[in-house]
Amino acid sequence: MTVLLIGATGFLGPHVVRALQTRGREVVAVSRSGEAGGVAADRRDAARILALVRERRVSVVIDLLAYTEADTIPLYDALDGAVERCVMASSCDVYRNYEGVHRKGVAPPIDGLLAEDSPLRTTRYPYRLSPRRAAEAADAWVDDYDKIPLEEALLARPRLGGVVLRLPMVFGDGDRQRRFRWLLRPMLAGEQRLSVDPAWAGWRSTYGYVADVADALAVAALHPVMAGRIFNLGRADVTDHRDWIGRFAAALDWRGEVAAAPAPSESPIAALDLRYTLSIDTRAFRKACAWSEPTPLEEALRATAADERGRS
Repeated sequence: MTVLLIGATGFLGPHVVRALQTRGREVVAVSRSGEAGGVAADRRDAARILALVRERRVSVVIDLLAYTEADTIPLYDALDGAVERCVMASSCDVYRNYEGVHRKGVAPPIDGLLAEDSPLRTTRYPYRLSPRRAAEAADAWVDDYDKIPLEEALLARPRLGGVVLRLPMVFGDGDRQRRFRWLLRPMLAGEQRLSVDPAWAGWRSTYGYVADVADALAVAALHPVMAGRIFNLGRADVTDHRDWIGRFAAALDWRGEVAAAPAPSESPIAALDLRYTLSIDTRAFRKACAWSEPTPLEEALRATAADERGRS
């Protein structure tokens, strides 16, 4: 079986390539640059992607870069009937609690774990600015980003054998968002005091280590019973940031003090409504695939810390 991977040189891409190759699959690694021995192609050129599918006899497509309707629906139309399966990397930002935490919705928080059938956002385009970004700006596409219509588009084309995977907060070496920088930088600098906003310390969200999320994507691409389904991904042990502080402290042998300090008014944390959690229920995927994380947690924490240490 040959798998075509769109987004092969990003944060997740190289890990997905390795996970597929470990399972003996040939991978057509597509990116705009064609770096690392991959194939240069733009996902917006649907005819080019379809030609690659036919030339390389691709059975499965994994799409890590489904962001906007304009860039995605023409591609899925072109692939409809040409492949046996298309796996789309979606996000936990589809859930209603996400608009709540960013103060874009007024519905009460959904307590507990968010399952695949939990209510979705009632608003669209979660990162759209007003006024919109300039059309010529490199990040203009962000105004049209929304995973919800893309999930619907994929599953509305049954011949694609679509699988939607809602990703958690992905961390690890290469994380461009540096999700744990706020706690790692003081620890790595040898500071003996870590000041944390109490609400942020108590906030609960599902995280996933990059290599583990990539492994799950590979499993979804190859497992026989996935088609037509939506699954949440992420670690099973959903916990709060206090616990993550403790985990990293133990992995790094940091013995400093954690002190409560309200976030400054200009801090991004202060803009969030942390009554809304992003705790995701991942049991359905684990049960369907008999899957669990291949990476020991301490190994993931140490790799994340080492990556942060190497950055300025």
